[in-house]
Amino acid sequence: MQIGIVAKKIGLSVDAIRFYERNALLPRPPRTRGGFRQYAETDVETLAFIRRVQGLGFKLSEIRGLLNLRGNRLQPCAPVRRRLQEKLSDVQQKLASLHNLERDLRLALRHCNREMRKRSAHCPILRERNPSKPEGAK
Repeated sequence: MQIGIVAKKIGLSVDAIRFYERNALLPRPPRTRGGFRQYAETDVETLAFIRRVQGLGFKLSEIRGLLNLRGNRLQPCAPVRRRLQEKLSDVQQKLASLHNLERDLRLALRHCNREMRKRSAHCPILRERNPSKPEGAK
């Protein structure tokens, strides 16, 4: 299969496939006499796997490790489970940070709304002294 066909089949761009090759996530395929890359069905499966685990938030370096495990004849589940747990923990931490950010934004917006009711409104965000907390926050 040529690169364009593989790209359409997987839903990736040709550039993305070349990027994965350059970063050693996908082995460089053999070429035809005309110089075209010739991909096998295993390459398509590997690309689908890369796309799937990228969708789970894995970085290229992490994907490389997963590909190594995938290439292992035993394909042990414990290391994959550990990586999934670590990724879940990272996501939970990011969610907690986002919830804190949401709370801070809501508080800042309340301060702005309160100030807007005054005749000579002065933006509390622009005048606050401690940039880490909105004025009046505890």
